[in-house]
Amino acid sequence: MKVRMMMRTSTIALAVLCMVNVNAQITQSKKDTANGSDIAPVEIESVTILAPRKDLGQIVHLSGSEILITQKELKRFDQVDANQLLQSQPGVYTQQEDGWGLRMNVGLRGSGVLRSSRITLLEDGIPVAPAAYASPAAYFTTPTWKYSSIEILKGSAQLITGPQTTGGAINFLTPTLDEKTDLAVSTSLGNFGQIRNSIQGELVLAPRTSVGFGFISSRAQGFKEYKGKNASGYILNDGYIKVGQHLDKRDLHHLEFMASGTQELSNQTYLGMTEFDAVNNPRVMYTAAARDTMYLQRLMTRLSYTANLKKGWIRADVYRQYIDRNWHKLDKINGGNGYKSIASVLMNPTAFAQEMAAMTGADSGMAQIKANKRIYVSRGIQIKGLWTHSVAAFKMTHEAGSRIHSDYEDRFQQNDEYQIANGEINPVKWGAPGTDANRVDYAQGLSGYYRLTASYQLWTIQAGVRGESVKAWREDFGKSNPERDNTNVKTRENAVDALMPGFSINRRMSRNWLAFGGVHRGFTPPGSTPGVLPEKSTNYELGVKHHTLPIQITYFRSEYDQLMGSDMAASGGTGSGDQFNGGRALVDGVEARYGLKYKKFTFEATATYTKARFTDSFQSAFEEWGNVQVNAPLPYMPTAQGTMMFGYTWKSLDFFWQSVYGSSRRSSSSLMADDLPASWVHNLSVNYEATKRWSFRVSAQNLTNEQHIVAARPAGYRTYAPRMILGTVTFSIQ
Repeated sequence: MKVRMMMRTSTIALAVLCMVNVNAQITQSKKDTANGSDIAPVEIESVTILAPRKDLGQIVHLSGSEILITQKELKRFDQVDANQLLQSQPGVYTQQEDGWGLRMNVGLRGSGVLRSSRITLLEDGIPVAPAAYASPAAYFTTPTWKYSSIEILKGSAQLITGPQTTGGAINFLTPTLDEKTDLAVSTSLGNFGQIRNSIQGELVLAPRTSVGFGFISSRAQGFKEYKGKNASGYILNDGYIKVGQHLDKRDLHHLEFMASGTQELSNQTYLGMTEFDAVNNPRVMYTAAARDTMYLQRLMTRLSYTANLKKGWIRADVYRQYIDRNWHKLDKINGGNGYKSIASVLMNPTAFAQEMAAMTGADSGMAQIKANKRIYVSRGIQIKGLWTHSVAAFKMTHEAGSRIHSDYEDRFQQNDEYQIANGEINPVKWGAPGTDANRVDYAQGLSGYYRLTASYQLWTIQAGVRGESVKAWREDFGKSNPERDNTNVKTRENAVDALMPGFSINRRMSRNWLAFGGVHRGFTPPGSTPGVLPEKSTNYELGVKHHTLPIQITYFRSEYDQLMGSDMAASGGTGSGDQFNGGRALVDGVEARYGLKYKKFTFEATATYTKARFTDSFQSAFEEWGNVQVNAPLPYMPTAQGTMMFGYTWKSLDFFWQSVYGSSRRSSSSLMADDLPASWVHNLSVNYEATKRWSFRVSAQNLTNEQHIVAARPAGYRTYAPRMILGTVTFSIQ
């Protein structure tokens, strides 16, 4: 108890330190205003992590291996699926699920890809996962169409984000209000019934007031085949509005309000295919999945205040996110021998021939479809600031921040029964709400960080620490208590406090070349299961990079004290969400990138080599681990992956070709050989700017239509999305 109190006190102390810095800076700012000095706006710098304020002399240094994806790069191939978009980056691993980007599975530096639960997801520096502490699995993925850039942080740079600090963090950035009226309207049409209509822009209402906005309506019939028609489609509406107000003529104080919302209706399922169908009929959808549907609504609001100071800034955010979803998806099948899990049937279709016949609609049977109704709510207050000054020949940058956050996941689920007959599936009995799962998982987190960057001549040293104090608890009302009358409620609780230090060093080798290295402590919260320890790791990196060109090579290494798993339906588990400790693990590898522009030609290449393995032997009920032996590979982790991109500009025409390679992988660490094949996917894009206002783009994803197997879970095999062709017309005013 004393240790926990000391840790909480340390975390609070970091927040107090931040406030002390703020008061000092505001005082200095008032003096500078009286002296008539000019102060530049900092709205952009206060939400980004990679963009320094050069006018302040802020030191341009993080870990050295950070990645910034610009708006031009985001729109280059019209990839709305974040899994496809991010897989071309070094040190980033993805697993495609639905082909439309509705669910994101991304990992960084061997952290694991499942539901992006092992990394920190941010939007404008604010946690955007549905419940980042209580249930970090991102069952909702914010659509990427609206973002102006994406920042990927690895190494010790991520200490200023959290709560997950082992693999890294991804920060999605919405367009910053620049007080200029502009508008872009786009319409896209493609195969498989793809239709996208979007509008995005900014309107200046007054000299110090502007409104940014964006809305997209996107839909597709789907690329699966069911009874000779396209299936597994979706309808998605997503939008935002951002209001910015400068509170004074000098732009010392800025107020911003943003609201964003999403509606999704999709025919998505956990039901995959047999291995035979995955190879020979990769687009087939079985009859039993015809009723699987996701309904989702999301609303996120935040109010932000930025103080623009002479030698720094301070930003405060108050935010709340609400997600209500109900995913009706097939769970079990009955071919006459009682209900069997769909995963067991697809893994051994010969032994479960009757169940397989019912699943495909070739014979009659019964199906159990689980209505996974969940509500996620997250809210918090975040404050951070930066201050730059000089001490003799040293340039110093101080950064500090604190976050008070709470979230919960409310499960109120039921099982419905359906009959399969004559190739159709129809409901016969509705389950009672709350009779499958009836519980709430809560979490509270208090965090703070401080980082000092000091530069002297050719050397830059950065040292910092992050504190996390997390409490998680569960209230299980039981499957026979839908009223939640507080009788026989089962509770459990787990709490953890941690300090994560980080250190990095940078030396300028020449005018353009830098050498860097760093070490930091990684952390992942353990959930509410008593006795489960947080995942901790020690992470290293060492590399060189070019100061202006996208050229760098980095060696990385992560030593896990105890790797943590999660019992999620998405991994083939029971879906309880419980987290548990596994054995020790070691991940090391090399990531590299190279970019060159010569006249009208552009060439970019990335490569990642990863060796990720367990260093302990143990047995686990977790489907992706199983009976683990020493040196068994981590699941879904390719040894090698890489990307090449060629571009050519001719007058108003831009041509881009991209090739993405991924080596074979294993879906479970207990397997003796890789069961997921290597892949090589090619993408093409042609853009024509007819005038300053009209542009046309044609893009092709998976040009050779390679539908390789990408996953063997949660139930059966899944394949890569087929060739997709999309044509886009854009009208813009600037």
